[in-house]
Amino acid sequence: MDHNDPRMILVDCNIARMRYEVGESGIEIAEGWATAAVYAVLAVQEGRAKDPRAFPGFGDGTPEETARRIIARLLDAGWRPPDAECLDLPEMPEAAS
Repeated sequence: MDHNDPRMILVDCNIARMRYEVGESGIEIAEGWATAAVYAVLAVQEGRAKDPRAFPGFGDGTPEETARRIIARLLDAGWRPPDAECLDLPEMPEAAS
């Protein structure tokens, strides 16, 4: 995706916009956000193990909260959940079984 792509209107995050414009794929951007979130929560947990008052503004530092942070970043980068119809599809196409 580049700045001329009409889907860029869905991208709220300026960092994601810049990364798309330099040629990164959505998967590369998602991997970067997820990696950063995992490293951050690990650093927070390690810091809080030494001093429970460490990183007071970070939040709970739980896996669930980290998952929400990752999902929020992906939505800001223009990712969208699948259409409801595809959620009803069988796990394996009948032709392949």
